[in-house]
Amino acid sequence: MHQSIRKNLEEYLKGSVSEIPAEFHRHLGECRDCASELRRLEEQSQLLRSLQSKKDAGPRAGFYARVMERIEAQQPFSIWSVFLDRKFGFRLAVASGMLAALLAGYLVTSEPGGSETGVASTVATAGAASDTGDQLQRDAVLVDLASYHQ
Repeated sequence: MHQSIRKNLEEYLKGSVSEIPAEFHRHLGECRDCASELRRLEEQSQLLRSLQSKKDAGPRAGFYARVMERIEAQQPFSIWSVFLDRKFGFRLAVASGMLAALLAGYLVTSEPGGSETGVASTVATAGAASDTGDQLQRDAVLVDLASYHQ
């Protein structure tokens, strides 16, 4: 292809005939090689234009939502993400409250200093009248050890 054709080839294929000089058309009339090559380029250009989409192609409805679902599904599972769930958080709060109420009830009903210490002091005072001081102390210690509960 000759230089005069190469310079104006793009304008010719775009269809801007008004910008092309007369020398271009004159050369095409004289040179059969350039004319045949230009016809082949025009055919290829038309084929490429026919492949071009008529309307602006965009993603279908819901595309972004599907992408976000896939991204979230691929994220690694963390045990801490369970605590972010509202239902689980509510259940955890209720269970914690019930456990606290049960522990408070247990502490109130099983208060230390109940009947066990009263029995030991009664036995120690009953034995004090009949025995000497050393014997009394040994018996009191034995009663305390026997009635000791953890």
